[in-house]
Amino acid sequence: MAGTPQFTHASLDDYRVIKANLAGEARTTGHRQFPRTTFLSFDLAHIGLTEQEARLAGHDVRLARLPVPVIPRSRVTRETQGLWKAVIDAATDRILGATLLGPDAGEVIATVQTAMFAGLPYTALRDMPLTHPTMAEGLNQLFANPTEE
Repeated sequence: MAGTPQFTHASLDDYRVIKANLAGEARTTGHRQFPRTTFLSFDLAHIGLTEQEARLAGHDVRLARLPVPVIPRSRVTRETQGLWKAVIDAATDRILGATLLGPDAGEVIATVQTAMFAGLPYTALRDMPLTHPTMAEGLNQLFANPTEE
Protein backbone atom coordinates (compact mmCIF):
# COMPACT_ATOMS: atom_id res chain seq x y z
CA MET A 1 0.00 0.00 0.00
CA ALA A 2 1.38 3.38 -1.03
CA GLY A 3 -0.49 5.29 1.67
CA THR A 4 -2.26 7.51 -0.85
CA PRO A 5 -5.98 8.23 -1.09
CA GLN A 6 -7.99 5.48 -2.75
CA PHE A 7 -8.75 7.35 -5.96
CA THR A 8 -8.33 6.02 -9.48
CA HIS A 9 -6.10 9.00 -10.31
CA ALA A 10 -3.88 8.16 -7.30
CA SER A 11 -3.50 4.57 -8.51
CA LEU A 12 -2.64 5.79 -11.98
CA ASP A 13 0.07 8.06 -10.59
CA ASP A 14 1.40 5.22 -8.39
CA TYR A 15 1.75 3.20 -11.60
CA ARG A 16 3.63 6.04 -13.31
CA VAL A 17 6.04 6.25 -10.35
CA ILE A 18 6.70 2.49 -10.42
CA LYS A 19 7.15 2.49 -14.20
CA ALA A 20 9.57 5.43 -14.03
CA ASN A 21 11.64 3.75 -11.30
CA LEU A 22 11.80 0.50 -13.27
CA ALA A 23 13.12 2.54 -16.21
CA GLY A 24 15.90 3.97 -14.02
CA GLU A 25 14.35 7.33 -13.14
CA ALA A 26 14.30 8.45 -9.52
CA ARG A 27 10.67 9.37 -8.85
CA THR A 28 8.86 9.21 -5.52
CA THR A 29 5.32 9.42 -4.22
CA GLY A 30 6.27 12.14 -1.73
CA HIS A 31 4.76 15.61 -1.78
CA ARG A 32 1.85 14.75 -4.08
CA GLN A 33 -1.46 16.51 -3.69
CA PHE A 34 -4.54 14.80 -5.03
CA PRO A 35 -7.64 16.72 -6.00
CA ARG A 36 -10.93 15.21 -5.01
CA THR A 37 -14.28 15.81 -6.63
CA THR A 38 -17.75 14.74 -5.64
CA PHE A 39 -20.00 14.76 -8.69
CA LEU A 40 -23.48 15.95 -7.78
CA SER A 41 -25.88 17.96 -9.90
CA PHE A 42 -22.93 20.33 -9.67
CA ASP A 43 -19.43 19.47 -8.48
CA LEU A 44 -17.69 19.82 -5.13
CA ALA A 45 -13.93 19.89 -5.75
CA HIS A 46 -11.03 20.46 -3.35
CA ILE A 47 -7.23 20.60 -3.39
CA GLY A 48 -4.70 21.38 -0.65
CA LEU A 49 -5.43 22.86 2.76
CA THR A 50 -8.69 24.19 4.12
CA GLU A 51 -8.69 27.53 5.93
CA GLN A 52 -8.68 25.79 9.30
CA GLU A 53 -5.86 23.41 8.32
CA ALA A 54 -3.75 26.32 7.03
CA ARG A 55 -4.22 28.28 10.25
CA LEU A 56 -3.42 25.22 12.38
CA ALA A 57 -0.23 24.79 10.33
CA GLY A 58 0.80 28.34 11.32
CA HIS A 59 0.05 30.19 8.09
CA ASP A 60 -1.23 33.75 8.06
CA VAL A 61 -3.91 33.47 5.42
CA ARG A 62 -5.81 35.60 2.99
CA LEU A 63 -9.12 34.29 1.71
CA ALA A 64 -10.66 34.61 -1.72
CA ARG A 65 -14.37 33.96 -2.15
CA LEU A 66 -16.58 34.12 -5.21
CA PRO A 67 -20.27 33.37 -5.56
CA VAL A 68 -20.72 31.30 -8.74
CA PRO A 69 -23.41 33.64 -10.20
CA VAL A 70 -20.68 36.27 -10.70
CA ILE A 71 -18.97 34.02 -13.31
CA PRO A 72 -20.27 34.91 -16.79
CA ARG A 73 -20.38 31.27 -17.96
CA SER A 74 -22.69 30.31 -15.10
CA ARG A 75 -25.19 32.90 -16.27
CA VAL A 76 -24.91 31.75 -19.89
CA THR A 77 -25.66 28.15 -18.89
CA ARG A 78 -28.12 29.17 -16.16
CA GLU A 79 -26.20 27.03 -13.65
CA THR A 80 -25.69 29.65 -10.97
CA GLN A 81 -25.56 27.68 -7.74
CA GLY A 82 -22.36 27.49 -5.77
CA LEU A 83 -19.44 29.23 -4.13
CA TRP A 84 -15.69 29.14 -4.67
CA LYS A 85 -13.14 29.70 -1.89
CA ALA A 86 -9.35 29.75 -1.91
CA VAL A 87 -6.79 29.97 0.89
CA ILE A 88 -3.65 32.00 0.21
CA ASP A 89 -0.48 32.29 2.27
CA ALA A 90 -0.28 36.00 3.15
CA ALA A 91 3.53 35.98 3.30
CA THR A 92 4.25 34.25 -0.04
CA ASP A 93 1.05 34.78 -2.07
CA ARG A 94 1.05 31.03 -2.79
CA ILE A 95 -2.26 29.19 -2.99
CA LEU A 96 -2.52 26.77 -0.07
CA GLY A 97 -5.84 25.25 -1.03
CA ALA A 98 -9.17 25.72 -2.76
CA THR A 99 -12.70 24.41 -2.51
CA LEU A 100 -15.00 24.93 -5.47
CA LEU A 101 -18.71 24.17 -5.34
CA GLY A 102 -20.56 24.65 -8.60
CA PRO A 103 -20.76 23.61 -12.24
CA ASP A 104 -17.55 22.19 -13.73
CA ALA A 105 -15.66 22.60 -10.44
CA GLY A 106 -13.99 19.23 -11.05
CA GLU A 107 -12.49 20.62 -14.25
CA VAL A 108 -11.51 24.04 -12.89
CA ILE A 109 -9.75 22.60 -9.81
CA ALA A 110 -7.08 21.15 -12.13
CA THR A 111 -6.02 24.69 -13.06
CA VAL A 112 -5.67 25.60 -9.39
CA GLN A 113 -3.75 22.37 -8.76
CA THR A 114 -1.35 23.20 -11.62
CA ALA A 115 -0.68 26.66 -10.20
CA MET A 116 -0.07 25.15 -6.75
CA PHE A 117 2.25 22.47 -8.15
CA ALA A 118 4.23 25.10 -10.06
CA GLY A 119 4.51 27.30 -6.95
CA LEU A 120 2.85 30.21 -8.72
CA PRO A 121 1.42 33.09 -6.70
CA TYR A 122 -2.34 33.57 -6.78
CA THR A 123 -1.76 36.65 -8.94
CA ALA A 124 -0.82 34.37 -11.86
CA LEU A 125 -4.40 33.08 -11.98
CA ARG A 126 -5.78 36.53 -11.26
CA ASP A 127 -3.95 38.08 -14.21
CA MET A 128 -3.92 35.21 -16.73
CA PRO A 129 -6.11 35.76 -19.80
CA LEU A 130 -8.60 32.89 -19.74
CA THR A 131 -11.11 31.98 -22.42
CA HIS A 132 -14.45 33.77 -22.22
CA PRO A 133 -16.97 32.52 -21.34
CA THR A 134 -15.66 29.55 -19.36
CA MET A 135 -15.98 28.54 -15.73
CA ALA A 136 -12.17 28.70 -15.44
CA GLU A 137 -12.42 32.39 -16.26
CA GLY A 138 -13.93 32.74 -12.79
CA LEU A 139 -10.42 32.25 -11.39
CA ASN A 140 -9.61 35.81 -12.52
CA GLN A 141 -12.47 37.04 -10.39
CA LEU A 142 -11.88 34.67 -7.47
CA PHE A 143 -8.36 35.97 -6.98
CA ALA A 144 -9.16 39.63 -7.73
CA ASN A 145 -9.48 40.82 -4.10
CA PRO A 146 -8.46 38.31 -1.42
CA THR A 147 -9.03 39.52 2.13
CA GLU A 148 -7.08 39.14 5.35
CA GLU A 149 -9.22 37.59 8.06
